[in-house]
Amino acid sequence: MRPWFPQHRFMTVFAGLALISTLCGASPQEGRVPRPQPQAPSDRGMQSDRSMPAARPEPVQRSTQGPEGRPSRRGPVQRTMDQAPGRVSRVSFYPGTQIVVPPAWSRCTTVPNMGYWRQRDIMAEIKWLSRRGFIPVSPIGDSVDVLTDYSQQPAGWRAYGISVPVGGTVQVEVQHTKLGWFRLMLVDKWGTPGPGMLQAAIAHQPVMVAYKNPNKEATAIYVIVDDPAWWSDAKDPYTLQVRRDWDPARTDLSQVKMVAGLWGASPSVSAQFRGPSLTGPAVFPH
Repeated sequence: MRPWFPQHRFMTVFAGLALISTLCGASPQEGRVPRPQPQAPSDRGMQSDRSMPAARPEPVQRSTQGPEGRPSRRGPVQRTMDQAPGRVSRVSFYPGTQIVVPPAWSRCTTVPNMGYWRQRDIMAEIKWLSRRGFIPVSPIGDSVDVLTDYSQQPAGWRAYGISVPVGGTVQVEVQHTKLGWFRLMLVDKWGTPGPGMLQAAIAHQPVMVAYKNPNKEATAIYVIVDDPAWWSDAKDPYTLQVRRDWDPARTDLSQVKMVAGLWGASPSVSAQFRGPSLTGPAVFPH
């Protein structure tokens, strides 16, 4: 029995070691869940930078030459402003001049209300047209107080220029058999309501406007007669009355530059003046 015991004990120990070896004999890397290897933040940033395209300059920062050789931005907002009104396909000029021919507007067929006047944005179109040429204006002589005329068709409006001395006040009134279809607009040489013109600009449908020159020098103002329904014509013209609080015979306004800013002289061939006109009428090509 003694000889067997050591042998039995040896076999038992050997079997136990074999069992332990079987259970634990796997490689230290086997059976373990691999831990994700952390990446350095700079690596992730570099990978992200590679996947994204390089930033490009904003289009609005680019500058190109406009139709007149002047630089114009090409950003989305500026492109919208630079686009012609949808109804204007091209700009026409009077022969041999840079004075634009006012494009047509659809004739108004119902009595205009505030909504209609708001959407009939003549000044926005005038400012756009002025980038291509000059806006036609008929200067009114200093001694002319009444004239009869009719609007250019199919544009439906006509502009006049009046010189005003320092501190002088002028009142302009339009009269017609269908007066409810007319309005007057008063602007400066850049086509905007300048100082002293705000009252006329915010009125709903003025048919009479007044202006007092607040400047320290004589100036020119521009009155637009708007006739969207084309009611004025040679048989039924409108009357424009000009009332001044100064004596033209004693006031020298020769230094006033009537055609300035966006305006170009285009004396109306249809106007009939009462009083000696210093500027016309003059024949102008159609």
